[in-house]
Amino acid sequence: MSRKRAANVELQEARVGDRPVLRRLMQLYLYDFAAIEDWNLGADALYGDARRIEGFWRDPRRRSFLLRVDGTLAGFAIIREGAHFAGEGTREISEFFVLRRYRRRGVGEEVARAIFDAFPGRWEVAQTARNVDAQAFWRRVLGRYTQNRCTEEARPDGQGVLQRFDNSAR
Repeated sequence: MSRKRAANVELQEARVGDRPVLRRLMQLYLYDFAAIEDWNLGADALYGDARRIEGFWRDPRRRSFLLRVDGTLAGFAIIREGAHFAGEGTREISEFFVLRRYRRRGVGEEVARAIFDAFPGRWEVAQTARNVDAQAFWRRVLGRYTQNRCTEEARPDGQGVLQRFDNSAR
């Protein structure tokens, strides 16, 4: 069986008016995470703490991006200045989500490359211990992107792994 490649992948920074779309996409993202991390649906039929999620859009250190494939909404990415573990001077992929129908078609890798190329510098990408698919994805993508010049280590909180690299010289 051959995989269908995405024809046209677009990444656009989200605007304030895109917040309702991001909220709905975040629920799909958290639904996927719930299956991995064994989370329950809230009494309000939503995943996650709404106040914390709203912080993603209000935090001035974060930037949200919508991704489209052939003009159709296909996911989002959020980056943050001041990585969770490395701190100031390092950016992180805070959240990264590609709808299932677009996975394994090169969409995620293309989006990751576009983000990294747009923001040269030091990067950190962390994954939870149970999210083995994300670990495999980021190892593959970062290995290719950095030509195997990224490091991987256990997260300082002991809850998974993280990769670090610097693309300043690209």
